[in-house]
Amino acid sequence: MSGSNSSGRSFTGGGSSFLGGLTSGGGIGSSEGSFQSCSKLKGSTKVISPTMTYFSTVKIGEILKVELDEDMIVLVNKSNDQVGGINPPWVIDLIECIKQGNKYIAKIMKINGAAIDVFVEMV
Repeated sequence: MSGSNSSGRSFTGGGSSFLGGLTSGGGIGSSEGSFQSCSKLKGSTKVISPTMTYFSTVKIGEILKVELDEDMIVLVNKSNDQVGGINPPWVIDLIECIKQGNKYIAKIMKINGAAIDVFVEMV
């Protein structure tokens, strides 16, 4: 699936699913192909560049804070240590929503070796 959001940026669906009244199975946007709202921005993605020091301490079901570190999205544990980052196909919209003051969490859904799957949603 590909298209553009209201700011004119194009997107192409990839290995993440995007939910919340928008689309599922890999892209973002409504059935009309436009981004709807920060409150509906949620979906599954994989943790990238996990910090090995904290990687071994995370557990399925754990909630991590989603924060902006410069122009990168990072996941932070309850001790405020960076666990890793995320880069879903909808990262530009997520960054804009965080800059607007919206708060997001990432729930750890699956751990398979060094791969961590999380579900991101607004709080």
